[in-house]
Amino acid sequence: MEFRQLRYFAEVAAELHYGRAAAKLCVSQPALSQQIQLLESELGVELFDHAERTRRRKVVLTAAGAAFLAEAQRLLHLGRQAIETARRAGGRQQAVALGYYQLLRPDRLVGIVQRFQQNFPDVEFHLRELPTFRAVQEALLAETIDLGLTMLPLLHPGLAARPFGRGGLAVALPDAHPLAAAPEVPLGALAHEKWVEISRALHPVYDEIEHLCQQAGFSRRGAIVQEVSSLELLSNLVSLGIGIAFVPSFFDLSHVPGVVARPLRVPGGESVTLTQCVAYLAARPKPLLQALVALV
Repeated sequence: MEFRQLRYFAEVAAELHYGRAAAKLCVSQPALSQQIQLLESELGVELFDHAERTRRRKVVLTAAGAAFLAEAQRLLHLGRQAIETARRAGGRQQAVALGYYQLLRPDRLVGIVQRFQQNFPDVEFHLRELPTFRAVQEALLAETIDLGLTMLPLLHPGLAARPFGRGGLAVALPDAHPLAAAPEVPLGALAHEKWVEISRALHPVYDEIEHLCQQAGFSRRGAIVQEVSSLELLSNLVSLGIGIAFVPSFFDLSHVPGVVARPLRVPGGESVTLTQCVAYLAARPKPLLQALVALV
């Protein structure tokens, strides 16, 4: 019998619905049903009334299931206590340096740090802001941070990552731009604009964006008037009217005066996907870092 099976059983018993329980547990419904069946086979009793589920599509505990639920909940409680005790003992006097890039949405950063602190209250978390997603990865390689909130692709084989958010492209515009009040901006309407862009060597999807523009009938070659190395400088140049810029839709530009971000509408629905991730050194990550990555 696995601890996981007890959690699955208790969740189905609480919801009395396999679909809702599967969604809360972040597993597929067939996988959940299989684990319940394995648990019943090991116990030699039905925990849920199979005939009732087949006949009336209802999930009902059997008498054996109700008796087992009380004991399962007690074991789950003891398990949570054991986990918390181990984390508190192992987390004393530990510190984790978390790097993140500028313009990461504050709610994302706060949510991640909050989850870390809730699960590891005795670990000290030190935040370090870095100018670009590449700088976060370089800081990991230099071992000046332990975990990094960055973007794919990973730029070095010594790094590993787990995605936590995906988004598309938005258009950063000066607030006086004719398109600044539009609910969304058609890609074709940008054919004659001047552009500010992150340097190609630092850009995660430079070539993909160029391909997208060509599909819409124009190229930005010759129209990029300034290349920069940081998102902060890019947004400031947009605010001055030097040019407009493509930015990931999950970037936060609300604190930059004179700039608005509008969703990009692409013909045919084709777009560019950008992926946020938590990254770390792949070689022998510490158990604490592995647990934090799993939380993200």
